[in-house]
Amino acid sequence: MNSETMQLTNLGFTLFVAWLVWRYYRNESFLMIEKYSTFAPRFWSESVDSCVLAPIGFISYAILSLNIPRSQAELVVIVQNLAWLLYTVVMHGRYGQTVGKMVTKVRVVDFRTEGKISFLQAWLREGIPMVLSLGMVGYEVLCILNGSLTPKSVANGSAPPFGKLFWLLAALPSLWFVAEVVTMLTNDKRRALHDFIAGTVVVRTHCI
Repeated sequence: MNSETMQLTNLGFTLFVAWLVWRYYRNESFLMIEKYSTFAPRFWSESVDSCVLAPIGFISYAILSLNIPRSQAELVVIVQNLAWLLYTVVMHGRYGQTVGKMVTKVRVVDFRTEGKISFLQAWLREGIPMVLSLGMVGYEVLCILNGSLTPKSVANGSAPPFGKLFWLLAALPSLWFVAEVVTMLTNDKRRALHDFIAGTVVVRTHCI
């Protein structure tokens, strides 16, 4: 299977999952006792948000496939990876929800007041994931600049050269994710680590 076919297959699968999520949640309402039971909708909202950002991924893939100069390729990689951060922060800061959270009917609110969060809180929620993800992005950019990765190989999904630094940078986001899930599942209001850092909590929006 070539890279173009793989890209389309992955997009098709993501769109199908997002459609199923929309179908499930579109007419759902919840009891007040379920107000903080947000683990599942937060998980499934990611599939919808992936569809929202899919055009950026395809544009980046098309540009990198042209095997452009390394100095330009690094900018494409940086912009592609920062797009998710910018999207998440702006949507949470403005609406308390990404498109995915709108579909799954959950919202990020201030923990104390359960009112609208500030843009500072939106940034704080993404602070550590941002730093961890930028570590791997920086490593990938360094490999592009020193010739270990070509722009076309990045488009085809090739990983940077394996080494101690690679494994460290790859492991840290995974460890953070595990810590987030464990934290979320071990408190009554399902607050993840980033919620404690930012002073936020996620609630269902259609409770009766």
